[in-house]
Parts: sequence; structure tokens; C-alpha cells
Amino acid sequence: MTPSPPSKPTVWQTVQPILLREAIVFLEGITHLLDQATAQLKITASNQHIPSAQLAAEASWLGKLTPWLQRLGTLWWQAMGWLQQRLPSGLRERYNRTTLTAIALGTLLLLLWLNPLSWFQTPQRPKINPSTPRPSSTILVQPRPSTSVELSPAPPPVPTVTPSTPPSPSPAPIPSDTATVRQQLLAICDRYSNALDPTLTLNPSDHRLDLMLAAGWYDLSAAKQDQLAQALWQQAHDLGYTTVVITDTQGQPLVREPVVGNNAIVVRRKLP
Repeated sequence: MTPSPPSKPTVWQTVQPILLREAIVFLEGITHLLDQATAQLKITASNQHIPSAQLAAEASWLGKLTPWLQRLGTLWWQAMGWLQQRLPSGLRERYNRTTLTAIALGTLLLLLWLNPLSWFQTPQRPKINPSTPRPSSTILVQPRPSTSVELSPAPPPVPTVTPSTPPSPSPAPIPSDTATVRQQLLAICDRYSNALDPTLTLNPSDHRLDLMLAAGWYDLSAAKQDQLAQALWQQAHDLGYTTVVITDTQGQPLVREPVVGNNAIVVRRKLP
């Protein structure tokens, strides 16, 4: 007897490993992102000296929802069992609860990738550029006939006496010695890192201070960058400089003036 040729795999046997693989990668990616976010939040809490008692799970509102989430997981597992029992007898062993859960996650990923809701959205209408010039209409105005008018001589100007006002007080002098100002700002930088090495450019006439920090700025955590930026900005303003510009060695701005409030805003934390 000649052996029968091997049967071709079914569509499900081909698709099932793909769905399981994508579900595993999706869950591992979420776990990795959650671990990174948790570590960053713990570092922020440590830098701000928040007591550990306030960070305990017992004090969390979400921690009180844990029994409900466990109950939800139990209901999901029971629903998968109910669905398995409704399958034909030849498919129950092949499609267990774990496999059905992987199919549900794979279907969710497929829907998120296809985004079927966008099929029902109306296309956006093209916007009209307001800068497009409109055709202008020309209005013809006929000139009026010129008439000669005799002008009477203007009366002599009457001298006016302006009251004398006291001169406005000049602004307080600010230190123009670069070495002195650099020494004060360097003392602030050394609290966070000895690799910042600030470089100053002073313009006392315009009350402007340009501060360039070394690449050690990008090695600091986000919390330390906020604290250092606020300390440098506040010290420069205390010295009398109303305009403070902080950049890196490439001239990229690191900190900008606050629009509302008194806290400097960090605009660049990492290298691109």
C-alpha cells in the first residue's frame, strides 16, 4: 500500500500560531512599558522625599478595586468556559480557554490596526487659505474741479509751559563681573553634577544673561533638571537679569521663561 500524502494544514492551524505570537508580544510590550513607568514614578517620589507610607498599596484607591478586578477575571474565565462548551465536540479540546483568550486578544489587535471606525467618518473638507488674495475691484473716481481758496494767515503759536516732573529713578545696578556671576551659578550646578561647566555671556545694559550648559545636563533625571532650571533661573533674576536664556553647547534652548507663574519650564530633556 502506498502511504497517503500528508494532509494540508487548515486555515486555523496556520492562523493560530500567528495570533498567539502577537498576543504574547502585545502583553510583553505592555508589561515592559508598565515596569518602566513604575520605576520612573518611584524615582520621582524618592527625589521629592514622599513618605513610603503614602505610597503603600493599602492607601491606594485602585488597590481597593483589586477584588473587583479579580472578580472580573474570574467572570472572563467562566465566560470562556461557557463558550468552549458551546463549540462542537470535535473542537472543544482544540479550543480551550487559553486559546479562546488569545483569539480575543488577536481580534482586538486586528481591530485596532484596521480602525474600522474610520470607514464611517466623513472626509475632511479642504481648508481655504486665508492668505490667498481675492480679486480686487477697481473703482474709478473722477477728479473734482480745483478751486482756488485764499488761506488766512495762521495765528502765532502760543508758548506752552510744561510742568517740571521729577526724573524717574534708574534701575538698580546689576553685577557685570562675569567671574562673580559664574561663581554663584557654578555653585548651584555643582549641587547636581560636576560635569555641567556653565559658560556665561552677560549684557548688563539689556539686563540679559545667556547661560550655556555642558552635555551633563542630559544625564540628569527629569526631577533634577526641573530643580536645576528653577534654581538657575531664580538666581539670575535675583541678580537683576530680567532676560535669562539657557541653552546647550549646540545652541538648543533647554529652559524658557514661564508664561504663567514663577517656575521655569524645561523644553529639552534628551538628545534627539
